[in-house]
Amino acid sequence: MFRHLIAAFLLAAPTGAALAQGEDTGDWALAAMPNGCMVQATSPQGTMLSIWGFAGEDKLAFLLQNREWNALRDGAHYDLKLEFLGVRSLPVNATARREIDQDGPGFFFTVEPGGSTGNGFLDAFSTADGMRISQGGESVDTLPLDGGHLAMAALANCLADRWSETGQVAAAPEEEDASPAGLTI
Repeated sequence: MFRHLIAAFLLAAPTGAALAQGEDTGDWALAAMPNGCMVQATSPQGTMLSIWGFAGEDKLAFLLQNREWNALRDGAHYDLKLEFLGVRSLPVNATARREIDQDGPGFFFTVEPGGSTGNGFLDAFSTADGMRISQGGESVDTLPLDGGHLAMAALANCLADRWSETGQVAAAPEEEDASPAGLTI
């Protein structure tokens, strides 16, 4: 099912519009790993959004980080509301992590784009102008999503390349290990 999603993103992306691997383009950056890929963007308020996937894995991982989020309780679950401006709002259950890296503590969650838990998340993400993050009824930050469609297309292209390089579906790390730089979630 995830392969169908990648194919849809590849067909929807304008030729040559996807980000090059390791290249910064606008507000988004793409990085390739041996068996996966990641896109990142940072809001003007310092919230970093990282999205990564591994070839053969059904889920995409999302990490929202900000150096100012010191009140997060490590390992606690938080119900977040993600409002995709002009499109729709979706709830997500995220796990807080305090000791991640220099970008600060954050919220981690996964989305299965091809499954019932996807709930149109990637469609909303790739078509909205921004994503307002709320927790407990209070707005935490709003991230501009300009170029989100191109970022998702670039991620899909990169993951497709990873699949084709291995000639088979690569084994993805378990969810606890599935993160860049060895982040334990």
